[in-house]
Amino acid sequence: MCTGTQFVQTWMQRGRPVGESSFTLWMIETVPKKNDRTIRVQYLFTDFVKTGSTRTSGLMVDTGGDVTTWPKSVARKYGGQVPPKQSFEALKAKPEYAHTMLVEAGHGTGKDDMVQMVYEPFVKLTFPTPYTSPNTGRVSVGFLVGRWDAASYLFNKTGGGNPKKKGGAALPVVPTLPYSSKAGAAERAVAQHLKDAHTNPVATKPANPRKAVPGFDLKRTLHRLQHDASRAKANRRAAIATCVKYWGPNYATSVPGVQRECDEYPFASTYEGAAQHKYDQTKPADNFSARPLPKADNGAGGTILKVFMDRNRILDGFSSGGDVDAYIVSIS
Repeated sequence: MCTGTQFVQTWMQRGRPVGESSFTLWMIETVPKKNDRTIRVQYLFTDFVKTGSTRTSGLMVDTGGDVTTWPKSVARKYGGQVPPKQSFEALKAKPEYAHTMLVEAGHGTGKDDMVQMVYEPFVKLTFPTPYTSPNTGRVSVGFLVGRWDAASYLFNKTGGGNPKKKGGAALPVVPTLPYSSKAGAAERAVAQHLKDAHTNPVATKPANPRKAVPGFDLKRTLHRLQHDASRAKANRRAAIATCVKYWGPNYATSVPGVQRECDEYPFASTYEGAAQHKYDQTKPADNFSARPLPKADNGAGGTILKVFMDRNRILDGFSSGGDVDAYIVSIS
């Protein structure tokens, strides 16, 4: 995750501009791939420029980052270094710094022990006499967000035997699950099914002239269903009932030489699955698609979904009572 701002300084004497300087601050946030709860925030200063009458050796740049967490009371462990207050020229000579944060497991909320974080970097400038400038005061450099969890269904669920280290860190953005409908793709039939459900939903089964399946844009995302096994089974039963209704009870073996399975979208592992209306009467009924697909393609699609969930640390979408995690799908 990145954010950045260009800072332009107007140097003035006796109320008139006599020079100008500028620099850019980039903020780059990263999380480890596995087995580590450390969030790293890199400060990177670039594009130092000055012109006219200035004294940048005396221009002091005070940089920092305010951290807010939910719950607010969690203990945070910091490492690395936030850029110290220093001159424009000193910062140009040493433009990179890294600040790290870690919250140990056991301090979060909900079934997944979740802690959310907002990191707000800022810059404040002080000009040397006899110069004045309108470019003073504290300026925010956007914000970065992060999250810690100790979900038992994601990697590092034991912390290598240390309960404080279990779980991991993630960036709570909406990632995209990629499927390919191109020739040779192992999941091609699944991708084509999802593409049909998105682009021509009324032609899919069950019949529903107003069908509009979610999951393909940020306004209607998908949410992982992990903590309600009975609802996931209900999603699956509704999908299979659709395959039986439209393709017959022998849909799995009705095509000679091809073993088929009932594929459904939205996935049975989502709150938006085939039984959604049963659990939420405000949602439309039959707003899903199911069809028999070759077992090999269906299996490949399921494997891609599982790896995607693990790598992005996708949590149960409503594990802490609100909309805490989501994702979308793209078909190439």
